[in-house]
Amino acid sequence: MSASAWHQFIFIGGLGFVVAGLTTYIITWALVSVTLRDRHAAERERLGGMPFTPRIVGWFLAARWRSLRDRTLDALALPGSIGAWAIVVGAIMATAAKLLSLTGASP
Repeated sequence: MSASAWHQFIFIGGLGFVVAGLTTYIITWALVSVTLRDRHAAERERLGGMPFTPRIVGWFLAARWRSLRDRTLDALALPGSIGAWAIVVGAIMATAAKLLSLTGASP
């Protein structure tokens, strides 16, 4: 495969990670939000209601949901954390591939 094909492959793979992570994150946030509302109202108030605030994304990335010691929440929030990390990794992959293709570097 030529360098250009590798860059495109990594770029499209990175975008795939972003889309998969975003889908997982959105679906999971809806479930986690309801569980927080019903079982951990103080934590829900602290986080707020919008799924893309830096506080909530950081909450998923750092797996702060584990400190609540709720097995139901653990089962729901784990896919959200995986989705948040997939968004970050995919964005890094896509950005790196794009920058490498612009500079003409080969992998």
